[in-house]
Amino acid sequence: MPTAQLDALVDEARATHSSALVVMQGGEVLVDEVLDGRGDRPIETMSVTKAVLSLVVGRAVTLGHLPGADVPVCEFFPEWRQGRKRDVMLRHLMTHTSGLQNVPMAPAEIYPSPDFVQLALCAELEHAPGSVFAYNNKAVNLICGLLERATGQKADDFARAELFGPLGIEEWEWVRDPAGNPHGLAGLRLHARDLARLGQVALDGGNGLITREWLEESTRPATPAEPSIGLLWWMLPAWTRYSIGEGQIESLRRVGGTAEQVAALEDCRCQGVERDRVLHLIRQVDLRPQEFPRDAQWLGSEQGPNVGFRHDGYRGQNLAVHREARLVAVRLIAWDHPQVEAPQSAFPTFPDRILTLAPA
Repeated sequence: MPTAQLDALVDEARATHSSALVVMQGGEVLVDEVLDGRGDRPIETMSVTKAVLSLVVGRAVTLGHLPGADVPVCEFFPEWRQGRKRDVMLRHLMTHTSGLQNVPMAPAEIYPSPDFVQLALCAELEHAPGSVFAYNNKAVNLICGLLERATGQKADDFARAELFGPLGIEEWEWVRDPAGNPHGLAGLRLHARDLARLGQVALDGGNGLITREWLEESTRPATPAEPSIGLLWWMLPAWTRYSIGEGQIESLRRVGGTAEQVAALEDCRCQGVERDRVLHLIRQVDLRPQEFPRDAQWLGSEQGPNVGFRHDGYRGQNLAVHREARLVAVRLIAWDHPQVEAPQSAFPTFPDRILTLAPA
């Protein structure tokens, strides 16, 4: 482990107002720190919940409750046996390729719903299953409903009995909707060290709780529609370089970007740069990609070979696993942190920093 790079990671974690940081290599804990002075406690992991949900599904597969990712959803929800929904597989829910109608911002549609599973079941299909990648929190929530049908237990109760309990993970919370369904999109609160332990289970091949075959399948590209995603895991490439050029600018124009948005993007032209440079350009012109039309391909990227897998969540919750270097790293920021909404708190470069920890 390069000591200078590890020290730099800890320093940046402090500078970005992190609440907790854990780094493990080869199963040895190198860093386990609470950085915000608010005590060691479970922290909301946001979308990193999806990575843990993948492990829960893997446990269900290992125990024979599910045959694998290619089981039709209609086997558990007969109302989907008619029409195109009969072709939706669990794999599609886990790779964001189900084709289900979706509002990208969860607070606009999902959180007001009294029943997240029924909301997903009633959604129309916008695309043929498997044909289009579109990040879909609504579809992920349906996985919790499917797990209940398959195992006879709520997804969080199943996780307690079959995954968290055997691993000695005792202090955690998983938010449920008003109908009693655990959230799939987010809502799991864990100690940073326990999230790292779950990452270590994935790295080690399941520790007897999850088959190595499931973990290999779920942590490698799992759909032709999007090569950077596995089964609710994202890939960790050895390097990523970004570009903003005429193709990206034209994409923004084509999907209805405003003249002001197009002009701002033109000021951010770059070719083959690292994330830090892109972020610097965005800040210089006050570019706000979150306000772009949802189909805008405003940023081009080129990636190196995959060396691991990861997931992130809103405001910079992060779990990264470097397979080749046997590294597991977690960064969390708590919602009661006074700087949680500060722009510099998101820590978007966390995966890049983990790559620097790998021995040369």
